[in-house]
Amino acid sequence: MMKSIHDIYSRDETFIDSFADDLDDCAVWFDESEFARFHTIGNKKILSIFTKYAASQAIAYRAGRNDNPEGITKAVGTLYCRVQDIKGNFTAESQIKLDGTLYTVLDASIIQDQVWRVTLEAKK
Repeated sequence: MMKSIHDIYSRDETFIDSFADDLDDCAVWFDESEFARFHTIGNKKILSIFTKYAASQAIAYRAGRNDNPEGITKAVGTLYCRVQDIKGNFTAESQIKLDGTLYTVLDASIIQDQVWRVTLEAKK
């Protein structure tokens, strides 16, 4: 579990060191009994955190029309996974398959050189 403040300072360990240790041993964020679950990303099962919601409004048709066709909504989600578990990079507008659903990457960044934060969109 997360180290106490006393433990961190007693060993002259920085917060980033403590954060990296927690990620390495799957504590806190990537604990399967707490937040994380195994999701299939591409064709590999990876312990990760995925939250999603369906937008309540229709999205614009992407072939140049400005109208919002009825019945087309978007599902947006955020994926968190450890950098060490992913080969390659997530790039904007690329597509990935997550748990059998094809998503487009809207944004991707790495937090503290340890965790991918990837915003995804899928049409429903």
